[in-house]
Amino acid sequence: MASPYTIHIDQAVLDDLQERLGQTRLPDHLQGSRWGYGAEPSYIQELLQYWKTPYDWRKQEQILNKTLHHFTIPLNAIDLHFVHEKSKHKNAIPLLIIHGWPGSFLEFTDIIPQLVNPGEGKQAFHVVAPSLPGYGFSSAPQHKGFALVSIAKTFNQLMLELGYTKYVAQGGDWGSAVSKTLGIFHSENCRGIHVNFMIASPNRYNPRHLLQLANAFASYADQFPLFLSADEIRGIKGLGHFQSQESGYFQVQSTKPQSLGYSLNDSPVGLLAWMVEKFKTWSDRRHTNGQLPFSKDFLITNCCVYWLTGNVTSSFRLYYEVKHAHEGQQIKQYCKVPTGVAVFPKEICCMPKNWAEGFYNIQQWTVMEKGGHFAAKEEPEDLANDVQNFFKNEALFGKDFAQ
Repeated sequence: MASPYTIHIDQAVLDDLQERLGQTRLPDHLQGSRWGYGAEPSYIQELLQYWKTPYDWRKQEQILNKTLHHFTIPLNAIDLHFVHEKSKHKNAIPLLIIHGWPGSFLEFTDIIPQLVNPGEGKQAFHVVAPSLPGYGFSSAPQHKGFALVSIAKTFNQLMLELGYTKYVAQGGDWGSAVSKTLGIFHSENCRGIHVNFMIASPNRYNPRHLLQLANAFASYADQFPLFLSADEIRGIKGLGHFQSQESGYFQVQSTKPQSLGYSLNDSPVGLLAWMVEKFKTWSDRRHTNGQLPFSKDFLITNCCVYWLTGNVTSSFRLYYEVKHAHEGQQIKQYCKVPTGVAVFPKEICCMPKNWAEGFYNIQQWTVMEKGGHFAAKEEPEDLANDVQNFFKNEALFGKDFAQ
């Protein structure tokens, strides 16, 4: 049974954090390197000074407790934290919205009000936003192998415990993978999914897919796109760039999370730099003069959700579990529930729609004009509108959620 939960960090933990911030030993750096070697030194120094003062965790804690309804519930040996916001609209659909790494439920603070209390004519939702096991205020799994299938099972049980025998799911990053897993294994309850991050591979037996793949990496691809649009070519190349230049964190977290944990569980600024570099690299900065489209308060509070709870290393372990849990063939199954996809231009990568159709029952595919990996925080209105338009489709969901 779910119990109300109030976020409150012991003062001794906050005092320890302040002491560590004051004793931070910053690394050396090369002049002019900026973000090329990782997190930019001058920006991390700026964040550090702000974190020391005037940043106020107690103020952020108060805001989170005042603006959101928090709960915990014991499920599958996890003390699961979740936000639950019920709509007053009679046609509201239960929506499970799922974060990833390095984000948290904080990504959804701007989009939740738009989903719960939308404008006239828009679909409303009862929103449930859990913290992934081992993330934020959810306790960490205590045994090996707790990966996507286990998380999906836990989240499905959560929705059933809340009385939602039929619901829909939405997510990016890990949230996208969990949403798909719910659609595969719990389709009797999870009736549809919407994702803003998708990885799909070409079918090696499909000649068109192979031609598209070859075209994407041809020297003339940008000038003469064949079989693909220019946007699709950029999306495929984005994956290649990610694998060669941006996947170092993934390799470490999926192979030696414990070793990394000794460092980042001990250094709050080290953790902040590790995360902020991803918020910078994976976001759309075209309309912010190249600056991160996130406030200092958000970046630091999000880091605090990991640091103050001691869930730094356990968040990394999810990468290891997914890599080693031997769930590959299970989670690569075709997801038969109706699927909506929002494609944001500065996402890490995006595969062509016809590749994705081999893995998902795609019923809506929307290409956005702006936004990146953290769509719920970067472009909450655009993402909310796309989610509302998709799940409002009576032909797809009318029988499941008719009032």
